[in-house]
Amino acid sequence: MQTKAQHPDTSPSAINIYGFRNELAVTSKISYYIDSTNKSGIDELQHKVFSISDAAFTNQLNKNPLPYTFWLKFGLQNNSDSALLLYIFCGELDYIDLHFISPNYTEQYVEGGYLRANKKSNSFVEKTSFTLPLRLAPHQSGMLFEKIVQRTQEYSFTGIEIYDKSGLYASYANDYENNRYFVFFQLIFQGFLLCQLLYVLFQWIIIRKPEYIYYACYLLLIALYFLSKYETYYGIYFLFARYPLLGIYLNKTLIIFPYYFYFRFVRSFLEMPINYPVLNKWIIRIEYFLLLYLAFDLIFIFITFNITLQRLIYTFILSIVFIIAASFIIYLLRKKQVLIYYILTGSLFVGLGNILGLVFTFLEENEHIDVGFNNKLVFAQVGILLEIFCFTAGLSYKSKSAEREKIKNQEKLIEQLKANELLQAKMQHIRNKIAQDLHDDIGSTLSSISILSNLALKEKNASQTLETMNEINDSSINLMEKMDDIVWSINPKNDSLENLLLRVKHFATVLFEAKNIDYAINIKENVNEVKLPMEYRQHIYLILKEAINNLVKYAEATKALIDVTYDAEILTIRVHDNGKGFIMQEHFTGNGMLSMKNRSELMDAVLQVDSTINEGTSVSLKIKIK
Repeated sequence: MQTKAQHPDTSPSAINIYGFRNELAVTSKISYYIDSTNKSGIDELQHKVFSISDAAFTNQLNKNPLPYTFWLKFGLQNNSDSALLLYIFCGELDYIDLHFISPNYTEQYVEGGYLRANKKSNSFVEKTSFTLPLRLAPHQSGMLFEKIVQRTQEYSFTGIEIYDKSGLYASYANDYENNRYFVFFQLIFQGFLLCQLLYVLFQWIIIRKPEYIYYACYLLLIALYFLSKYETYYGIYFLFARYPLLGIYLNKTLIIFPYYFYFRFVRSFLEMPINYPVLNKWIIRIEYFLLLYLAFDLIFIFITFNITLQRLIYTFILSIVFIIAASFIIYLLRKKQVLIYYILTGSLFVGLGNILGLVFTFLEENEHIDVGFNNKLVFAQVGILLEIFCFTAGLSYKSKSAEREKIKNQEKLIEQLKANELLQAKMQHIRNKIAQDLHDDIGSTLSSISILSNLALKEKNASQTLETMNEINDSSINLMEKMDDIVWSINPKNDSLENLLLRVKHFATVLFEAKNIDYAINIKENVNEVKLPMEYRQHIYLILKEAINNLVKYAEATKALIDVTYDAEILTIRVHDNGKGFIMQEHFTGNGMLSMKNRSELMDAVLQVDSTINEGTSVSLKIKIK
């Protein structure tokens, strides 16, 4: 009986009667018989000698109950003038069959036991007490035979208890009063699991992330496990009360399978395939190991039905998994991330709850140490509740982090859009500039070529015609050079300053050598690291080209120097000669100088021209590289 009061006589041979006074009498004490053939029926048993002692009976039941059928009998008599309804509690056993044999009466047969389904017609108290009803007619007497078949190693047999209806309900009420806090906790626990399960499913419907499905499966299996333990206790006729063997076959499955889904949940929740790929592979191996163990456990329990050995194997497996999981926890703790702390704290609560339950169960059943708790599953339940709180807190933290990340990404996107708009504006400016250059330089040159061509056609003097043709040739060469400069400046392959300086170097070398000018070009090594915007390339090249052309055409120099340095994000390019120099006020207003100045201003650069008569000229360009 799951809920019963403590009684003074709890020996196997005891028969305790509650609620009846003198109406019911025990006419003979309990005697025992063990059937090793498992074939004896009730007719044969009436002629058997029940001579086994209660100690031998109990020892065999404890040692190995599977190969035997256990029988006991005792006499009962109704001393009253009215029928009596008895409720008989025979112990917490797997299968119980009661045969009441009475002369001149039809045999009464009642069956029960923890591995038999409760009848739907039974009252709530009858379902939860596991008592078997027996009706005695007025003054009826007879012999009650009890057949016990015990397939599991977990049972309780401390004698026979007989109740009348009021005594049964009084015993239940007394036990309920003693266990009301436990019942209240179980109801709160199951309700909390149900609410959390619905919450997680709603989250999955909204967010559609796989970790919510994994966690929902974890919660569902946990709820089913505790339902298998307490469904009959609640008087519910749903699943395990209908099919009690499911509680035996799926006992460890409903414990281990949640771990499988919990591991998958943690991997998905912490995004381990991306953040911790090595650890993710190890946890996947643990998941496969758990699935293999589940298959082994189901086959093992179906074949052997040895719950004691099953529990030992389970304890060993769980200990291994817990040790491995502890190493994972230590590894993740070193990452020092807040989200990891939430999940690992919850996992630690669940693990400790299960370990404490196993330890206290072992101490009580094997070492006979009273740990002060009637139900060791409470430790696991408390651990699960704390884990759910940690999960909810971790989910809240992850949602806030995701929201902050979303805002940050939006800000980056806005900045990128602004940068793109600025880039588009710059590109449009460059296109406009190229169009303007094509219109001004190439258009004007082509116009002059057209005019000169007409003049050449009209000229009758051969020398004048030749002179005009030479001008057309010079204009054509100049036009090709300008076209080449424009095409080169917009080519993305020439983004580096190194390519720009190579072009300048080639241009300067040809001119210097043609004029027999002794020259040197010094370029610092770190200059090659500089990345130039497209519009800067054209400006720098044309400024240097103008400076070199001026040096070659007007300076009358014998030596020239081009020096390029890069320091503190400042690019400095200097063109120096030892020529005749010029007076700054007279020459700085020319088209070449003004073009150089305008181009430097477009780059926010500093252009400095220093010249001294008979000492040379120095053109220095300083550009801030952003």
